[in-house]
Amino acid sequence: MELRQLEYFMKLSEDLHFTRAAEQLHISQPTLSHQIKVLEGEMGCLLFDRIGKKISLTEAGHILYEQGLHIFRAIENTKVQINDLDMMQGGALNIGALPGELTNLVSNNLVKYHKQFPQVHVAVLSLDDLFGPLKDNKIDFAISFAREYKQSNDEQLIEIPLYTEELLLVAHREHPLMQLETITLQQVLEQPLVTFPDIQQCRQTLDSAARQEKISLQPIFETSSIEAIFNFVKNHLGVTIISNTLYQLHKSEEISARSINHNKLTRQIVLLYRKDKFMSKRVKAYMPIFILYLKELKIEVPATSMKQLQLL
Repeated sequence: MELRQLEYFMKLSEDLHFTRAAEQLHISQPTLSHQIKVLEGEMGCLLFDRIGKKISLTEAGHILYEQGLHIFRAIENTKVQINDLDMMQGGALNIGALPGELTNLVSNNLVKYHKQFPQVHVAVLSLDDLFGPLKDNKIDFAISFAREYKQSNDEQLIEIPLYTEELLLVAHREHPLMQLETITLQQVLEQPLVTFPDIQQCRQTLDSAARQEKISLQPIFETSSIEAIFNFVKNHLGVTIISNTLYQLHKSEEISARSINHNKLTRQIVLLYRKDKFMSKRVKAYMPIFILYLKELKIEVPATSMKQLQLL
């Protein structure tokens, strides 16, 4: 079996269409068909069931595909380890994060990293789907909410709990709610509310808490712009419920934050990586900078997680 044949097989397994796979491989369709037949001859079994123009993997094909993933990941890890011999004189650091505050959290601490390692190309990919890029080795690791990635049900992913975050009421410091000893979600939602759109994770957490209380959420303004949300609050036009991370990143003298008495307004933030992923020196050099940045935001990472991060 040649590595090129295995590459052709992997692409066809993913597309399950000879013409499309051949186009992406930049070869002719007859060439692809011939190479697959040669591979099947070497393996001594059919790898694809062909029913008319439709194809599907056989049981043997599924086995070869899974093993092929391991082979190409091992090759990629070998390349990374060899390139890692050049220390920090080049290469890339690719980080994935869910859109919103987690993207901001990762991006805002990279100035210090770039000053220390200016030759490293750094990319922060703001993605709703983090599992795909992790699986395909397009990112080194990802920052996510704990519940989001579990839909993938992939045992090859490792999670490191970073911290549990609270969603806070944020309002002008002179707002009447800020004078109360305890604040309920009902009291907050009776106020003019400024929120993210319902596609944002923060808003979805809020919607879930409101449904539990049988409260209809009726914002006066919805926007993906955190700057606009804070401007509304600063100008006494409404209150908002946002993560502690966002508040720490954007707090000012005009506004204050308070806890809301509700058990659903929390979520866990985790770091995700692939079990078989080789972590380069570029990744390892980022971790202490990231941990220090969390401390500056008054976010404490559990001791067990700190050890895991240091061992990456």
